[in-house]
Amino acid sequence: MKNLLLITTLFLILIAACQQKKSEDEQKLSEEITSTFDSSSLPTTEITDDENQTFSLTYQFKPGESFKYRMTVISQNEQYIEADSSMTAKVEQTIIYLIDFKILSLDEGGIAELQCTFSSINLKASANNQEVSYQSGSDIDSTEKIKFAEYESFVNIPFNIRVSKNGELKDIFKLDKILDRFLSLRGLTDSVKTEDKVTIKDQISNGSIKPLIAQMLREVPKHKMAVDSTWSYKRESMPVMVFQIKYKNIYKVAKLEMLGNEKIALVNGIVEAIVEGNQDYSEHGINYRFEKPISTASGKIYFNLDKGLIQKSRTQTHLETSYTMEMTTPQGTKKGKARETVSNTNILELL
Repeated sequence: MKNLLLITTLFLILIAACQQKKSEDEQKLSEEITSTFDSSSLPTTEITDDENQTFSLTYQFKPGESFKYRMTVISQNEQYIEADSSMTAKVEQTIIYLIDFKILSLDEGGIAELQCTFSSINLKASANNQEVSYQSGSDIDSTEKIKFAEYESFVNIPFNIRVSKNGELKDIFKLDKILDRFLSLRGLTDSVKTEDKVTIKDQISNGSIKPLIAQMLREVPKHKMAVDSTWSYKRESMPVMVFQIKYKNIYKVAKLEMLGNEKIALVNGIVEAIVEGNQDYSEHGINYRFEKPISTASGKIYFNLDKGLIQKSRTQTHLETSYTMEMTTPQGTKKGKARETVSNTNILELL
């Protein structure tokens, strides 16, 4: 009996130790997923014997299935201003999002309804040697919750989207709980008018959520594709200082590759930018001379043809603006100049 009791006790201790180690390993894995990313290319092998085959870049939405993405946005902003004295400012920021998708339904026209949930948001930023960080789910005080209200209101609150099999985003809805959480964190629940709530909800939808979803479910052509196939589409023009920039996205299927047993289409993308506007501008006695903005963008997209999802993508954008100014004062002519560069790198990974 004593031996049996000893064996039972040792067995229970062993089980407890294994469970503790499993819990520690799961926690470590969770921390790695939420705070790291992989910027390297996929370990694929090139296909050379079927370059002429045709295929469709379509999303395979099957009700009941789920998938998860990790989206990393790395931003850098540098500003330089010179007048009576000079000033330089630099801001660097990295945000890592984990987004869970669950396919709810698929109608006869191929429009799928998906439930989306931000399960984690990790932010690290620095501005002139001052560090800022945020990790959703961590224990933070009320002041921090107000500061990061936009992120706090997103995490673990699902919303829905409707999207076609070609990635055309039809609708973003069921945002009321996110809006209510945001207003509550900011202490605005009872003070915001109904029409202002509509405006804020629209900003959440189009300003915050839509740009991220568009990276994960990119719009693709409906027709058959092959290696060297190209397509393009024009984007809405964007105001930059006194200019309007017209953008055109251009894509080309570079090659087919294998990732294990799954076929991948490698798509290269670039952006053409046309700048329109008058470079000279005067206001309140100050004469400005704006240099035409320099805007570039490029990237690689790995589309998994077997899964019907983007496996990985990496895109970069760069915008540089500058101007000089001159004004007449009782002390004589004063001059100044300013320059700003903004760079973004977006890395998407299917987990």
